[in-house]
Amino acid sequence: MADQNEMEKIVTPMVGDICDHLCRFPKEVPDQEALEEICAECQVGKYVCLILNTYNATDQLQAAAEVVRAELIQKGDWYNALAVSIHGYFCEMDKPMAPWEVAKGLAERIVGIEPAEQMSLEN
Repeated sequence: MADQNEMEKIVTPMVGDICDHLCRFPKEVPDQEALEEICAECQVGKYVCLILNTYNATDQLQAAAEVVRAELIQKGDWYNALAVSIHGYFCEMDKPMAPWEVAKGLAERIVGIEPAEQMSLEN
């Protein structure tokens, strides 16, 4: 477990508990091979992947933001301009957004992609 990140340390025992104590199939299916086929189709694994991917993306974004922050702080006014721009982005949001959409929108604003440009890039 030493090479697991914090989220894996949380999710791994949770999945074990679900499989060992909540899933009905280990009690109902005595054949190990048949049980493995059922487990391979289980949605829990897909949800765990989504949790870990989201955690890893958030962790990577935070690390990248810290690098950018350190660079901008050295530039003084650039840091202040970025903070004002981010504040403006949040003030302009007219609907709740998923964390990934917020991060993507902020990144696009930081690199200078305007909403109209984004739509043409997607098409």
